[in-house]
Amino acid sequence: MKFIDNEHRSFWNEKYEIMQKYGKTDVYYRAIVYILGVCLETRKHFERIFNLERGEINVDSLSEAWQTGSSEKVTRMAFSLWNECNYDSIEDFENGNVSKKYNLSEIFSCGYAPYFYEGIKLRYPEYTREKVYELEME
Repeated sequence: MKFIDNEHRSFWNEKYEIMQKYGKTDVYYRAIVYILGVCLETRKHFERIFNLERGEINVDSLSEAWQTGSSEKVTRMAFSLWNECNYDSIEDFENGNVSKKYNLSEIFSCGYAPYFYEGIKLRYPEYTREKVYELEME
């Protein structure tokens, strides 16, 4: 795994211990914890975004005052990997208002894109293994 900085690595190690304690180390948990650890703001507000013990996202955290444009992208990426969420609030979910801000062109247009790909690899390891093919040279 690639980490954006030492704080990201420390966050991952700390949360991974908790995940082990709860017996929740599957691909869903690995991906959401990794992604939410990429950004300082989402690390600081992790408990507002995701309840690790219960395995619940807080969609309404997207509208909290501490969110920045970048942290919103991180949060949306994490939600998308968790349960394919594409709503910005409980009200949007109840009314079926899908947010366009979950589009790849919206989420990946930031410096966190390489780490988003790492999160995708954690969530979908069976599909993201790189295969090496030998090509015949003439």
